[in-house]
Amino acid sequence: MHQAIRPLIKELGLPFAILVIPGIVLALRLPYFPVDETRYLGVAWEMWNNHSFIVPLQNGLPYSHKPPLLFWLLNLDWLLFGVNEGTLRFIPLIFSLINLTLVYRIALKLWDDRQVARYAALILASMLSYLLWSSVIMFDVILAFWVLLAVLAVACAAREHRLAWYLQLGVAIGGGILTKGPVVLVYVLPVALLGFLWVPKERFSGKWYAWLGLSILIGVGVVLFWLVPAALTGGETYRRAILWGQTVHRMTNSFAHKRPIWWYLPWIPTLLLPWPLFPPAWRAWKRLSGDPGFRMLLIWGGGSLVIFSLLSGKQVHYLIPVLPTFSLLMARSVAEEQGDVARFRFPIAGLYLFLGAGLITASFIRHGKLLKHFDLMEIRIAAAGLIVLGAVLLLLRPRTMPALVSQVAVASLACCVLVLVGGNTMFQRYDLHPIAAAIRQKQAEGYQVLHAGKYHGQFHFMGRLSQPLVELPSRDQIRAYAAGHDKIALITYEKETVSIAPKDYYFLQPFRNRQAVMWTRDGIATFLGESPDKKEPAEAPDSE
Repeated sequence: MHQAIRPLIKELGLPFAILVIPGIVLALRLPYFPVDETRYLGVAWEMWNNHSFIVPLQNGLPYSHKPPLLFWLLNLDWLLFGVNEGTLRFIPLIFSLINLTLVYRIALKLWDDRQVARYAALILASMLSYLLWSSVIMFDVILAFWVLLAVLAVACAAREHRLAWYLQLGVAIGGGILTKGPVVLVYVLPVALLGFLWVPKERFSGKWYAWLGLSILIGVGVVLFWLVPAALTGGETYRRAILWGQTVHRMTNSFAHKRPIWWYLPWIPTLLLPWPLFPPAWRAWKRLSGDPGFRMLLIWGGGSLVIFSLLSGKQVHYLIPVLPTFSLLMARSVAEEQGDVARFRFPIAGLYLFLGAGLITASFIRHGKLLKHFDLMEIRIAAAGLIVLGAVLLLLRPRTMPALVSQVAVASLACCVLVLVGGNTMFQRYDLHPIAAAIRQKQAEGYQVLHAGKYHGQFHFMGRLSQPLVELPSRDQIRAYAAGHDKIALITYEKETVSIAPKDYYFLQPFRNRQAVMWTRDGIATFLGESPDKKEPAEAPDSE
């Protein structure tokens, strides 16, 4: 047992460290970001506060946009450690670390090569997008866990038909649905349904699809343990939403994020940084096309990308569960590289030198107005760090590919820490604790707090609110509500150029590139008395 674990710890120690160090910094230093993180924390908080552990709640009403697994995990954290904010970012981080282990195991299953497996884990851990997303309170890293668990089961089943692998596949499908709905099938089904393209012919038969059908039934069975009681207790509207909206409407008609079919293409190289600039990561792809494992990865990643491109709703973070396919493809390609490797460090070094020089330049253009919400000293420190990082990469001359890959990966860790340094002041503009506390105080005084436009639950956990906000989409509705109630306050988001008299607000704070305002009754009258052709107050975008 110890002999098996020791090499695993040795080979995954560096990838784990690359994820854990920024994860600790994020947990200690950064606020939770609106609207996504604060929304999901708000839903979990309302479940906890109202003891509604079957039906998620938002602003006092059933919340049908997402299944409950993430909210259960947050509630489990509070059950173990008490209601707190400091430990929550470690939930996605734990799944992210497990994902590295699963990627390592998939690589071993495909090629039985520990060096390739180590490369795959190291490349995934050091993709800047995956690095930063690994401590964010969202669904995608957790969903990636279920996707990887499912693909590992498919890869194992391709070698031997055992019930255990199809049971694992079914549980993974069920867990993925409980995490983010049927979208898990987009990542899993292409590689499973197209097995005849990569599974050796002597191991593939019609029984493959029968076993796959069994796995899907097992997944549905897992989901029914939550879905049945939720449908029975959540009411008719909630029942229709989770039975229909999560399966058809959100998959094919997601108008909130409608994008053109090509929208993901320019994002892919950005999400994979810095590895697209590392020639060995892609130079061998053409000659590896006959490798069954390589073919499987192309089907897995390519099938997912094609389906997501055809769906109307597109968001960058939908690709997070696809990143492991690229890390595995790149790892296999890197392992093929022979000869002098030191020259491959130049493009990566150039990237950091370019980023550092660009930030330095931006901090001086028009006295830094391009970065007006950042602290220019923090930006310059981060920029200097990036330049030093690029210079160090140029000076170091690794002689072996493992040393070079480790060097590039550690540079990603340094870059991530520098991003957190440079953005520290800007990130604080996302902290909603002050205004959330002010809302709680007004509610305790008997005030109805109104919210102009859609309310995403962003104040509920930050202020530990126990009462809903009154959501009023239009100025006419605000005017009508104000006419019939005395003790009211109104939340809006105004441009920074709007000057507001102190008598007109209970509370005001910078928020993103605007200011969040809690208007008094007189302030509401002033607000409503502005020109009738003024646009509705800005609200935080819904990025689900």
